[in-house]
Amino acid sequence: MLSTVTKKDIISLGFSPYQSQRVIREAKALLVERGCHFYSGKKISCVPVSVVEEILGIEVNKGGKDIKCL
Repeated sequence: MLSTVTKKDIISLGFSPYQSQRVIREAKALLVERGCHFYSGKKISCVPVSVVEEILGIEVNKGGKDIKCL
């Protein structure tokens, strides 16, 4: 199963609301560029953890409701 991250999850890592929104936008753009046109919709607010890890350059471990930086 694919783990996903939302804006609130990124905020819980310590990023500002603007930064977290920017990461989600960048992740969606990257996924669309790679051929996943599903992510081009406005109402899609979660993206795969692997893409966020690639953008931020850190490993994100999402266990249960908590999201932690390794």
